[in-house]
Amino acid sequence: MRFIRPIAIGVAAVTLVAACGSERDENTSTADTEAEATTPADETDPPPTDAAGDVTVAFMSNQAAGDMGPVDGMIAGLEASAAANGHDTQIVEALDPAAFETQLRALADSGPEIIITTFFDLGATLEIVAPDYEDISFISVVAAPSEQPNVNVVDFEFYKGAYIGGVYAAALTDTNQLGYIGGAPLPFAWADFNAFTDGARSVNPDIETTATFADGFEDPAGARELASGLYADGADVILTGAAAGDLGTVEAAVENDAMVVVSSDLTELGPGSVSIIIALEWADLIQNEIGHVLDGGDLGRYRLAGPESGEVSLTVPDSFIDNASGDRGERAAAAATEVQATVDALLDGSLVVEQVSEER
Repeated sequence: MRFIRPIAIGVAAVTLVAACGSERDENTSTADTEAEATTPADETDPPPTDAAGDVTVAFMSNQAAGDMGPVDGMIAGLEASAAANGHDTQIVEALDPAAFETQLRALADSGPEIIITTFFDLGATLEIVAPDYEDISFISVVAAPSEQPNVNVVDFEFYKGAYIGGVYAAALTDTNQLGYIGGAPLPFAWADFNAFTDGARSVNPDIETTATFADGFEDPAGARELASGLYADGADVILTGAAAGDLGTVEAAVENDAMVVVSSDLTELGPGSVSIIIALEWADLIQNEIGHVLDGGDLGRYRLAGPESGEVSLTVPDSFIDNASGDRGERAAAAATEVQATVDALLDGSLVVEQVSEER
């Protein structure tokens, strides 16, 4: 079970609904949402709009596809936007930092109207290249704010979801020891870890948390080794934020009969271990950003996507409820009330999650 907007606990009729006021479905009820999720696959899709005309939207990623996470999600969003809006697409992998500028200029010279780039390193390159291509609208995903008038930057407030994940993990842990694996000790990673810790300690102040970092965001083997070490040292729930490295963390959780909090749907790799998905809705994010440009929206903006916009969602998979060891499934269901109260407080503003973007 997976809902884009609500937080859902997949136990019989137990469904948690977050009252999230978004443009897309602010009046959608739980029943409406479930109906959307079960729409027959053969139902005719709406015809493409004329907004895109002969537009080409190019996507350049500095991480490889096949991660079952950010890059795959963004490509899915690009393809969904093409189906909805009728624009062409172009996908380029830029895996050599020394060639970033050359590749980005070559892509810009090929004539796309919109170019999407990924993550901080390509975002820095974009600051150099964008001024020379004033007629191109650039979308920089998860990067520093830009000084360029033709660059839109969008980033996630994942730390807010991580806080809720900490509240949930506190209800499941038997050892009072939680772990975190990031791809690198960047400011956003510390913000996620610190919020996860704060959420857990809001339930149980005796909980201890440990952060560790893989060798980048494409290192499943390294993340697996780190996770195995954390589990061996007593952690029984790990929040993983290492992109492709998350695959290795889930493998370690399965091997150790432990639990993992993920940001993409990796349930098929560990049905009884993936305890909650704090999903970064990459596909939605890309569609929203492309749609903004196609509709003539402003450029030069910096936007944060989070639970309030529906671009960070939370789901407890049915597979965890059905396959988790011991009483973990029952405890996950019992935590529903407390987790829902936290979600509601976050969305109505009565809970403010502190963003601490450095080691403390």
